[in-house]
Amino acid sequence: MKYIHYDGSQILTGDAIADAVADYAAILGANGRTDTVAIPAVADDGSVTRTTVLIGPASELTVSAAPDDELEPEDHAFIRRLRDAAERAGTERPVDVDGGHRFADADEANTADADADTAAADKTD
Repeated sequence: MKYIHYDGSQILTGDAIADAVADYAAILGANGRTDTVAIPAVADDGSVTRTTVLIGPASELTVSAAPDDELEPEDHAFIRRLRDAAERAGTERPVDVDGGHRFADADEANTADADADTAAADKTD
């Protein structure tokens, strides 16, 4: 689990979701663009909710570790949507000093979805 710190508030969400939001923010900043994003989050009572934020070049958001929780939200479709939106945001890319692979869990989600589709098709044969 991770916290996204944004405008004096903390948004508790899954690791991959928080990383994808930071990746998207970096790409939007590099291209001078803005967007609103409804982030899958965990509310104080433990329920899953969405928190909408405005992200752009002037956004100051940080991501930090949070206590792990077995109810960590995973939303591979959300990560894929951010990745796809990032591709449309413009041609400029952040410097990426850490050398990481942006939206990595979107790729893993595609593999998991394909495996599930294959398993479902095998059951019908």
